[in-house]
Amino acid sequence: MKVRIHRKLDWLVFFLAGIMWVLFYCQGQQEETVVVEQKEGEYPSQEGWQSELILTKVGRRQAVVRYGHMMKFDQDNMYIFDAGVEVDFYDEEGNHTSHLTSERGEYNEETEDIIGMGNVVVESDSGITLRTEVLRWDNRLEKIISDTLVMVTTQDRDTLYGTGFESNADLTRRIIRNPWGTSEKHVDIDELESSFTESASADTVSDGDFLESVDR
Repeated sequence: MKVRIHRKLDWLVFFLAGIMWVLFYCQGQQEETVVVEQKEGEYPSQEGWQSELILTKVGRRQAVVRYGHMMKFDQDNMYIFDAGVEVDFYDEEGNHTSHLTSERGEYNEETEDIIGMGNVVVESDSGITLRTEVLRWDNRLEKIISDTLVMVTTQDRDTLYGTGFESNADLTRRIIRNPWGTSEKHVDIDELESSFTESASADTVSDGDFLESVDR
């Protein structure tokens, strides 16, 4: 008799435990559904894979953005690239000037600015290479801008560092803020000192030292 009671109790315990698990699972599914509904507005309105965006200005091709994965958010007028980005830049005559690669990126449809993030590398057709972690293409100014640490390698294999950068798309007219660097050739001190000038415009150059150079 005692054995039979224990077996009934065991069966009852398992039965109740099963009911509790089903109720807990259903409740979890309901809570998860609510969370998804609350985040519905954050979903991208459009997605794309292995494709490109062609950016134009006054009818001319200005840049071509190639991406691994793209998400478009209409509420922010923003494109998000989270699987690698490549950007080719072109000058006013339609000639290719430079090539950018980064791990991630953004494109603002309203301002038409492009941001590269994570291992950003810009290689110009003239032989200059720029490396940084965050970089922005300012469409209005038609300039490449970075406010963080940059490394620039010239055609002569000189390496320049700074904590801010501004340049045209082909990197031939550039400003490096707070510069320092190394060179593999003889350096003309007088010529180097003459390249350090005072800020001509507070709108384009921050306070502190900067090096402005022009490749001819």
